[in-house]
Amino acid sequence: MNFPHDKNSNSPVIVITGGTQGLGRALAETLLQGGFRVSFCARSSVDVEAAKAALQSISPVVAVSGDINDDTVQTRLVDETVRAFGRIDGVVNNASTLGSLPLPVILQSSFENDRHVFATNVLAPLQLLRKAVPILTRQSRSLILGISSDAAAGGYPGWGIYGASKAALDLLHKTMAAELAADGVQVHSVDPGDMDTTMHHAADPGAQGLASPATVARALLPLFMPLLDSRSHPFATGTRLRVAGGVLEGADLA
Repeated sequence: MNFPHDKNSNSPVIVITGGTQGLGRALAETLLQGGFRVSFCARSSVDVEAAKAALQSISPVVAVSGDINDDTVQTRLVDETVRAFGRIDGVVNNASTLGSLPLPVILQSSFENDRHVFATNVLAPLQLLRKAVPILTRQSRSLILGISSDAAAGGYPGWGIYGASKAALDLLHKTMAAELAADGVQVHSVDPGDMDTTMHHAADPGAQGLASPATVARALLPLFMPLLDSRSHPFATGTRLRVAGGVLEGADLA
């Protein structure tokens, strides 16, 4: 079933990178069911079309295929979202890469791997926000959410390159929270915990007891609700968050 896009709707619009699987897909579905509109991207055109077909059974979506590292893909994602919906109220920097597998210890990683991980996990989110923030600030309230990891602070052997990229993402989001506070932009990074995803199993094939992405997505929903109504934000902007046992809580690093 196809739905017409409606630029005149007051429903908030959320852009999600990496929206075809794992937390990105679960969050897209949760937000659509909660009355939001969603735009998403992912690398695989096949996966994008399949996700678009499934999600449009709930509500209209904008879907863009391509690598988020590509400047033209970032531009298309922003432009097509505004063209379809007339606004952007939130951006979720969810797309990520582990880099080389099995995960190498820091001194055995390559420059090519280091560059790829930081490009995808740090620079691409930053470049996307530079395109999206001028549109976010048109709203009285808006949200930026970066998906981080406990590896950002864990010091786990083998996770150093990935963890360092997520630590950089944390700091960028915390700093932007201070820089954008006067513009009504709420900014957080959040550690979603260990989830039952293809990505996590690729790094740790024997992992068990992992949280479902749907459970984590529901825990994150309160961050978006102030865009839909007049309720207060549940946390101060800039707070680093985590999901533990299906509950969203503050997790600022000392």
